[in-house]
Amino acid sequence: MKLNLIHTRLFLLAVLIAASVSCVEEIPLETEGFEEAIVIQGTITDEFKQHQISLSETYPIATTGSNPLSGADVRVIGNSEFIFEETEAGTYVSRDSFAAESGIDYQLKIAVNGQEYESEPMPLTESGQIEKLEANRIDFKGENGVAITLSNETTAGSSNFYRYEYTETFKFNSNFFKSRDLIVEGGEIVEVPKQKEEYTCYRTDESQDIILANTNSLSENSVKNLFITFINSDDPKLSNRYSILVKQYAISRGAYSYFSILEELSGTENVFSQSQPGFFAGNISNINNPDEKIIGYFDVSAVSTQRLYFNFEDFYAQGTERPKFVALENCETLSFEVPILKNQIQQNAVRWSRTNPGEIPSYEVVPRRCVDCTVFGTNQRPEFWED
Repeated sequence: MKLNLIHTRLFLLAVLIAASVSCVEEIPLETEGFEEAIVIQGTITDEFKQHQISLSETYPIATTGSNPLSGADVRVIGNSEFIFEETEAGTYVSRDSFAAESGIDYQLKIAVNGQEYESEPMPLTESGQIEKLEANRIDFKGENGVAITLSNETTAGSSNFYRYEYTETFKFNSNFFKSRDLIVEGGEIVEVPKQKEEYTCYRTDESQDIILANTNSLSENSVKNLFITFINSDDPKLSNRYSILVKQYAISRGAYSYFSILEELSGTENVFSQSQPGFFAGNISNINNPDEKIIGYFDVSAVSTQRLYFNFEDFYAQGTERPKFVALENCETLSFEVPILKNQIQQNAVRWSRTNPGEIPSYEVVPRRCVDCTVFGTNQRPEFWED
């Protein structure tokens, strides 16, 4: 989940700081009387990698953007001490790669602005494996498209609580394939072979949703057909080949409660219903000032991942119009006087469409976005990609 989205939801929690856990009093969303709070976000997993901790401060609703907290000393103590270094404002990455291990408690320790913070010691939460990731064409809330669902396989001792993130990558084509282009060379317009790949591209989008599952009240500790995401039939993600990587985090009961509140606050209808549940304390405290209200949760999770691929033809009949980033009616050919055309070419605003022969050739062009797929993605094929 992207940090700016987390910060937005955490701000909504900050609005509630003055309230107690059991308070149900209506709280107007105003900046007057705004109380600052530190925001700490971090999860370490059993993946061998460099892990990340994010620090920021809440900000009034009248401002925009996050408020990263720099200059902190960040460490995780487990079977060893792992030091985190600030790679960009408010983002701290472990100096060394490591993986959380069973049977060891891990504790986050932070020193910043003369204050010391620490989490509760957290063990690794064991996870079952993702058993099945499926795509099916369905009607959802009056729209037709493809739904992604997940089922997991659990073992004795596995967690009852899960959080999910996903990354979508899709292959797509521009509206038109053109093998030639126009450049300005020596003050003249010249037709040349195309200088880069502009027809086939790839794009990657990170999930923006909080997706949780709780098997605690079920007869068996397993997740069945959990809804992950829905892709509308008009979405360009479906136009060629699509892939989704889903990560399943086994989380503690406390982390589940924490993310459940963030999920509740993410809906606009909930924010303006004035039924906020009050400030929810995580598992991090100020050693010097236990009464300080801190937003955030430090968790240690086992992770299971699975990737799924499918093609447009898997769900749509041959001849079905493929969704595009740009509607065809917005790709009509254009003709310009030479000085204007030169400027358009140099501004990277148009692409060659056709050359009209004559003693002095004239050129027709289309907007760049109709030919150059790199407007919407990259022409670099991802290393993991399978066709």
